[in-house]
Amino acid sequence: MTAAAPPTERRWRAFADVVAVALGVNVWISMVVLPALFVGALRTTAMTAAVLLAPAALLAGVWRRSQLVLLGAFPTAVLVPIALAPEMAASHVYGPLRFVVVAVGLVGYLLGVPFFTTFHEPRAPVSERLLTSAREPRPPRWRRRERVYWGLAAAAFAVPALLLWEVSYDPTIQAALAAWYPGRISLMTTLLMLCAVAMSVVLYAWVFLGVMRPHRTGDRDVVTALAVARADAQRGRPRLRFYLGVILALGFMAAMVVLRHL
Repeated sequence: MTAAAPPTERRWRAFADVVAVALGVNVWISMVVLPALFVGALRTTAMTAAVLLAPAALLAGVWRRSQLVLLGAFPTAVLVPIALAPEMAASHVYGPLRFVVVAVGLVGYLLGVPFFTTFHEPRAPVSERLLTSAREPRPPRWRRRERVYWGLAAAAFAVPALLLWEVSYDPTIQAALAAWYPGRISLMTTLLMLCAVAMSVVLYAWVFLGVMRPHRTGDRDVVTALAVARADAQRGRPRLRFYLGVILALGFMAAMVVLRHL
């Protein structure tokens, strides 16, 4: 039996779940429900089921408190109806002002869900001791790094927004699509938007996050233990505890057989 969570922690978890659901529902309504109603896409059972995939994934992620579901499965489920009805992502459906509102809501979801689902109040320490370095001002190099980190974080959100804005509302791109793909402007715009999202993910993984990867640090003992475990896994050799466990298991099995036949 595990001890029940204290009332403060339960209230915080309930608040975090409510915030996550509210942010996700806002994204779902603004990106799926309203565009589907505007273009009249909710005419078939398959489309209705595709629209309901996102709230199902959202509730499953909140229930499991899984960031993989909330940040992976839910955004993917939001894109399923758009893939079935590309006209939902057309530029005339959103408009510049609504595009900004939807982008702000999506960024709020991507930032808010990880924070509210993982943040918790730490327990009060048994004792406190002020470090000597805490009394000294921060060195200039750390202030410069902090400015670089904030700049990279801002670029990680500005670049995909700019790419999507150019694909959706740049008159040159829209004129070229109208000339090259007459009657399929919505489909090609959606395809270009997906390409812009994919490019943004690649840039985030290899440029923005790649720059910060060498600067990430952690607990030395934990990092050392992980490195040793990784090296053991690469060698593919069982460690001593494995052989001891096998010997003990065989010994217990032999004892049970002997006792059964006495």
